[in-house]
Amino acid sequence: AAVLTTTVGGKKAVGKPEVSAVWLLVGVFSAALFKFGQLSLRIFKGMIEGVVSIGKYAIGGTPREGWLYGGVATSPALLGVGWIIGPRIASFVFVGGLLGWVIILPLIALVGGLPVEAKTPLDGIYMIWGNQIRYIGVGAMLVGGLWTIWTLRSNLASGIHEAVLGMKKGAGAESKKRTERDINLKTVFLLIGLITIPIFLIYIWISQMYVLSGFMAIYAVLFAFIASAIAGYMAGLLGSSNNPISGVTVAVLLVTSLILFAAGIGVEGMAIAILIAAVICTGAAISGDVLQSLACGQMIGATPKKQQIMEIIGVVFAAPVIAFVVQMLDNAFVIGSKDLPAPQSFLMAGIVKGILGGEMLWPYVIVGAVLAFVLILVGLPVLPVAIGIYLPFTLSIPIFTGGVIRHFTNKVIEKKYGSAEEEEISDWELAIKQTDIKPKEKAIRTGLLLTAGFVAGEALMGVIIAALYSLNIHIELFPSGQEPWWPALLVWGYLGALLLYIPMREILGKKA
Repeated sequence: AAVLTTTVGGKKAVGKPEVSAVWLLVGVFSAALFKFGQLSLRIFKGMIEGVVSIGKYAIGGTPREGWLYGGVATSPALLGVGWIIGPRIASFVFVGGLLGWVIILPLIALVGGLPVEAKTPLDGIYMIWGNQIRYIGVGAMLVGGLWTIWTLRSNLASGIHEAVLGMKKGAGAESKKRTERDINLKTVFLLIGLITIPIFLIYIWISQMYVLSGFMAIYAVLFAFIASAIAGYMAGLLGSSNNPISGVTVAVLLVTSLILFAAGIGVEGMAIAILIAAVICTGAAISGDVLQSLACGQMIGATPKKQQIMEIIGVVFAAPVIAFVVQMLDNAFVIGSKDLPAPQSFLMAGIVKGILGGEMLWPYVIVGAVLAFVLILVGLPVLPVAIGIYLPFTLSIPIFTGGVIRHFTNKVIEKKYGSAEEEEISDWELAIKQTDIKPKEKAIRTGLLLTAGFVAGEALMGVIIAALYSLNIHIELFPSGQEPWWPALLVWGYLGALLLYIPMREILGKKA
């Protein structure tokens, strides 16, 4: 919407400051070039990390050595993510990283020593992270997701109630007003029925159980409706970025796994449980996104029915492309590795393996769950901290750095205009605001465009590089592992300075 209102869709307000979408392009090209130089040309490292010894100690009469890990991923996208989510959430992610990597991991390494199969201390640190710390993060995320559902229970019930009321209202005659026309509900239910058939066939192909597959197909569609209603309501209430999609999916996955376990279905039911969760999670994610699109369309006078038809067409064409891209990324970088940690995916797999496969490392999960309860008792948000524990520490640092840059921007706004939060307006509402844009609003809006460009540029270049790898095309200037680190830090630091300066110049009234 910000792009539409600053380019083709916006009307220029006389005497009011405009926000140029050129900053989106600046962000895209800057991040894409950085990613290409780092991951394809390999002219500098994307990850700067190291392990140092902090002394030798006798633990229970056994000599042990203490180790401390540190590092940073020079990622423009993560810098942008930190700026977008703000200093508060970014700091909680950083706190989680400190807990996992600076406190818990060194204690495990000190008491139990590094794994004997580790060739270097750095390898040993990552082995402890993969086999122990990540499961502590899983336990914390599990409790955090369920706690999120509990705290939002009234809003979630309201979402379902609103969806039922909407269905009743939609059963009447089609609105004559163009901007209020939706797809006919009969058509919607027909499409739902048609999409249930391939879901049923896929479940049969996976499980070879006809009755179970039929029940689970209906179960998946029913809960997808509930999850979509919740996500749509929350998108309107808090914005799609604040949707409890992971929490809803975790809750459904727990219930599904327990149902399958009670039915005596073990390992063979794991794939079905994940596929059910995939249907529900996808429905919830798309629902929040579609509601945001419809809200944007309403702002610029679009016809909802046409938007909905194009959303359906978009899903049909995007689904096979997404599957191909995900497979390509997995082949190039390995999903679940330190390069693509995918915390929610690891959490979902862990739940299913733990209940149906008996593979969960429960002691570490329980430690994480207890830690989550402690965070709840002291009033801290669990999920950001849990994600910080789970993620490689190198990813928490750039997120925190982006949050710090946003903090400085907010402080300058407060100094000049009294408060960065003077008006109750969210980043998303600000992005679609078309007229009467004040300098402080223009600064935040400019920052949103630039950081969105950072995220999009790095993501798109990552896909392009994965495609080159799949075609066995390598254009490396340095062998992997021998790249210099200091150019990455310099360029990344420059992008951070740019992120600080560009929004700031709008506040201070400077020209480019």
